[in-house]
Amino acid sequence: MTVPLFVPFQIETEKLLAHLVEEEMNKRTKEGTYKGKKFNAICHFFGYQARGSLPSKFDCDYAFVLGHICYHILAAGLNGYLATVTNLKHPVNKWRCGAAPITAMMTVKRYGRGPGASFIGKPALHPATVDLTGKAYELLRKNATKFLMEDVYRNPGPLQFDGPGADSKVVTLCVEDQDYMGRIKELKEYLDKVRTIVKPGCSQDVLKAALSAMAAVTEILSVMSSPASNGNTPF
Repeated sequence: MTVPLFVPFQIETEKLLAHLVEEEMNKRTKEGTYKGKKFNAICHFFGYQARGSLPSKFDCDYAFVLGHICYHILAAGLNGYLATVTNLKHPVNKWRCGAAPITAMMTVKRYGRGPGASFIGKPALHPATVDLTGKAYELLRKNATKFLMEDVYRNPGPLQFDGPGADSKVVTLCVEDQDYMGRIKELKEYLDKVRTIVKPGCSQDVLKAALSAMAAVTEILSVMSSPASNGNTPF
């Protein structure tokens, strides 16, 4: 006589709990003891979050600032905006906060269904690729052998919320100097200087130099931002 072996199934706890609650709610509905809306559970897997380490002081500050920005976005009545924080390698009091529309992160990719068919545009997010010319990758390339063969660690031990190691940040964040919003502000300052210098009453030489420089810059930026240069059509 062959006795079948019992094979235990792996049941996700949250789905089991949702199933049991749904059964109980259906039972109460039939008995007339519950007359509210139908129970509809949505489960989400938080395995990665559960296995992650505790947040560092930087993580806590970053999350707090993002939440504060979201409050101002809601208070301003804005919708479809992302909270942004730049200048992160500096102390918190020098971080630059802002909000950007989600569409600013998107382009429209055009798909054709066949020869002669009209293209259909679908919005898509810009791919975040590794900058092979950036400082972070350059640092990795120069020290690849050293990182592989030697003990090079910056971890001060357990997470510190106070003391010498509390404000330590990852190398890739510290070596980057691409403060996007800061550079936008710097560009506006240059444009304001141009408006101050080039105005009615300036010399012909100043006007000629400004027109020549602005025409060249406009042509270069037009080529760089054209769909052919990045393979996408701006949103």
